[in-house]
Amino acid sequence: MAIVRIRPADVQRAIAENALTLQFQPQVESRTGKLVGAEAFVRWPHPAYGMIGPGDIIPLVEQGGFHTEFDRWVFGALCVQIKTWEMQSFSVPILAANLWAQTLRSPDGVDMIQSVLENIGVAPKAIEIEVPRGTVRDQGLAWSAMRLRVVGVRVASEEFGDRALVKSAAGYDTLKIGYPVARDLMTTGSPAAAAVSAIVDAAKANGARVVADSVETADQEDALLALGCEIVQGYLYGPEVSATELKQLATAGAKRASDEE
Repeated sequence: MAIVRIRPADVQRAIAENALTLQFQPQVESRTGKLVGAEAFVRWPHPAYGMIGPGDIIPLVEQGGFHTEFDRWVFGALCVQIKTWEMQSFSVPILAANLWAQTLRSPDGVDMIQSVLENIGVAPKAIEIEVPRGTVRDQGLAWSAMRLRVVGVRVASEEFGDRALVKSAAGYDTLKIGYPVARDLMTTGSPAAAAVSAIVDAAKANGARVVADSVETADQEDALLALGCEIVQGYLYGPEVSATELKQLATAGAKRASDEE
């Protein structure tokens, strides 16, 4: 249910007061159940409305036009969490987040990322930024994605379900298989299997990893694994979790939600 009483200015105030928090969706190696990464999502534990998720926060960022301000908070919180885990002798191999196109197009967007990394003291290779759809065809966004890699940050993209774009896969560290492809994989006659195979082949050719997003069933995971996609994230392994819960999951090993019933 949408939170209609929250305004863009309220989200900006929450950013300024550091009232937002991050939760993490595990990226799991299917064959072993090992945690090999996680994607960060913003939540707002609101005193009146409870936990507010991205579905309500993101439209307000768009309405208010404070994309870079929002991304600065997200990236800073990500780096602080990595540093906190380091002090606890724990680490997640790859911690992923999304950036707005508006941030990447900003003249100082990538400089902001580099500055946060240096100020907090985090190795850039621990972080992966998923760039917006359209980056491959947008010269400005593609240039910023290349600059991120020069800084040392990993770059991911979810554009390569379109076979016409596969040749552009060079320069990405992770190719993601998006929800429509993973969902349609189980549909008879769907072109999804061919799309997955193309993504896997492109990743192998470029030394990238492949991650299937929004995987919900064991059958989807098994079909993806048969096509060469060995890493999945999604509700098959449960909802997003707190930093503490992610640490516990890494120690215990991930289990399919259906196996725990």
